[in-house]
Amino acid sequence: MKIRLFAIISIALLITGCYVGISGRVIDAETQQPVEGAVVLVEWTKKHGWGDAWTESYKVVEVISDKDGNVSIDGCYSPFVRDPDVTVYKKGYVAWNNRILFPSSQKRKDFQWEQNYIFQLSRFKSEYSHDAHVDFIRMSINSSINSKSKRTIKAAFEWEADLSFQEREY
Repeated sequence: MKIRLFAIISIALLITGCYVGISGRVIDAETQQPVEGAVVLVEWTKKHGWGDAWTESYKVVEVISDKDGNVSIDGCYSPFVRDPDVTVYKKGYVAWNNRILFPSSQKRKDFQWEQNYIFQLSRFKSEYSHDAHVDFIRMSINSSINSKSKRTIKAAFEWEADLSFQEREY
């Protein structure tokens, strides 16, 4: 009996941190057409310590959507990782994040790590602030940790960081 209970608990612990690879599609939220060239960043992190804990990047995957908007994302198999942070970005669109919505900062409730997930990107509106959007992207991609593995997405929104700087000057 004790061995069975131990086996069940061990399997449950191992499965909780395992994320199989998934496929998905990036589309324009308004037109429902595929978005080519969107960068999808997925990062798994590990938490260390108690109380005054810190977070460390465990695995980072960056993929770019093809002409049909399709992406294929490798999984992560570790019982010690936290749920992945997923961010999707394409110039001219609002960055999509699996945890928070822009510009409202409301919690996203519709994301599940599952096959054939549809990432819907909304067009960036003139009333939005590029400064606030760049801050949102940097927060979404945890830009302070493991930045070497996030080169593609950082290069993708570099032009917007320049606009953000210009907004602050006026």
